Amino acid sequence: MKKKFLLAVPLSILFSLCLFSCSQATQNQPQLQSKEIIKEGHNQVREKKEQVWQQVTVNYYDFEGGFYGLTSQTGDKLLPMNLAKQYKLQGTVLKVKGKVIKDMMTIQQWGQPFRIAEVELIKLGHSSGKNKGAEY
Repeated sequence: MKKKFLLAVPLSILFSLCLFSCSQATQNQPQLQSKEIIKEGHNQVREKKEQVWQQVTVNYYDFEGGFYGLTSQTGDKLLPMNLAKQYKLQGTVLKVKGKVIKDMMTIQQWGQPFRIAEVELIKLGHSSGKNKGAEY
């Protein structure tokens, strides 16, 4: 009888620990999900911060097939995906608002792909040589 009691006590303790650990795992799952939602919300806020007005200069680069790039006042290199033809002139100064495209690769290997949301003309550049601008 004493042997059965000694065997029953450790088994009941082990069973209790298993039940206790399982209940903790189910209680922690909603907390993990809420942290993920907070992180997603934080990323969404950060994306909105990326869309700020910045002054850029349009330049034509004659390599990798030729392309137009935007250089900001802080030195950031932006590769516009939707720059209007009338602004494709060397030296054009613009005020742009947009978003860096992070999941895109280009053949230019220059700057970060950038989708322009809004644009304001500050100073129109000039066309010369290979850079015909809006005449293309």
